[in-house]
Amino acid sequence: MTRRLTITTLALALAVLSLGIGSATAPARAAAPTKIGVFDSRAVALAYWRSDVGMRELRALHEEYAKAKAANDETRIKELEQEGPWRQVRMHQQVFSTATAATILEKVSDKLPGVAKEAGVSAIVSKWEVPYKDASIETVDVTLSIVRLFNQDPQTLKMIQEMSAQPPIPFEKLPLDPNM
Repeated sequence: MTRRLTITTLALALAVLSLGIGSATAPARAAAPTKIGVFDSRAVALAYWRSDVGMRELRALHEEYAKAKAANDETRIKELEQEGPWRQVRMHQQVFSTATAATILEKVSDKLPGVAKEAGVSAIVSKWEVPYKDASIETVDVTLSIVRLFNQDPQTLKMIQEMSAQPPIPFEKLPLDPNM
């Protein structure tokens, strides 16, 4: 009985030791990378400003200006005469450089979770706003998925494709004077 107990105890001890040794020498499983969606803010800006929604926004500004002129509202005329050129500067910063597209994305914020889910990503950020990422982060380009939210025509999609082959103009090299 003692001999059987000793053999059973030794067998059990060896089994436990082999499990411990096996797990210590087994290769550690690599954690799945965190995936984030990245987009080219220039493409998103171009898609927006050429979309029906973007064009309506610009038309509304022109209509407001026409109403101010018709009402002879000098204060509002002056405000709009400043706003128009400055808006053009902001549009150029967005389309040709790396200015934020945050206000544009607000217009489709309810659709971004769907874009993220379709791409299998946890977050969506401008590709110009990722100065560093370690090996545990994988980026997935979601530019075209976001662009499609603005129902773009083939001509705009072609422009976006051509734009993606060009680097953005450095922000500091863009003129800030709206009268240039």
